[in-house]
Amino acid sequence: MITRFLTFLCLFLLAQATFAQTRGKSIFKKSQYQEVDFEDLMHRYFGKEAGSFNKLEGIYSVSCVITKSSRGFFKGNLKTKVVERKDNYARVAILKDWPDANRDYIEVSLSYHVADKYPIVGDMNTLSAGEAFIYKHIEPDGSSIDFSMAANSGDLIDGERSEILKRKTITYKLSYMKIFPKEKPQQIVLSK
Repeated sequence: MITRFLTFLCLFLLAQATFAQTRGKSIFKKSQYQEVDFEDLMHRYFGKEAGSFNKLEGIYSVSCVITKSSRGFFKGNLKTKVVERKDNYARVAILKDWPDANRDYIEVSLSYHVADKYPIVGDMNTLSAGEAFIYKHIEPDGSSIDFSMAANSGDLIDGERSEILKRKTITYKLSYMKIFPKEKPQQIVLSK
C-alpha cells in the first residue's frame, strides 16, 4: 500500500513538474519583429561593394528623453517637465539595406534577450542628401512609431516625435551616439 502511494506521489510530482515546464515556456510573448541571424548579417556586410559604406552605418548607443509641456490655465506660462530619461539604454547597428528593399537602412538591436537573434527594430528612409531621415521604430507587437531625424556633424543623430493629449504636449527625443567606427580626424599636411 505504501509503495503504491509513493509511486502515485512520484508520478503526480513528475506530472506537475512537466506541466510547470511547458507553462513556463510561454512567459515571453511572441514578438512581431523581423529577425536576422548572424549569417544574414554577414551576407549583408559582404554583399556590399568595396568602399560603399557611408557615414551613417555603424554601431550606436541610444538615449531617450520624454518631456511633457503644458500651458497654465490662467497665466499661459509654458511648463515643461522631464517625465523619463534613459541614458545608453540600448545598442543598435544601423546597416544599409538591400538595394531592392523598400527602406534605405535597417536598425538591428544588439541588446536583445535571445543571444543568437537580432531583431530589426526600425528602418530609415533618406529625405535629403543623407542628412535628414524618416525613422520608423517597430514595437514588439508589430506596431510602429514615426520620428523625424537629423544627422548632426560628427557621430550624433537626433530624432524627435511629439503628440498632443488633451492640453499637454508629450515630446520624445532620441539621441544616437556612434560608438563604432569613429570618424578619423582629418590631418593637415604642411608642405615646405
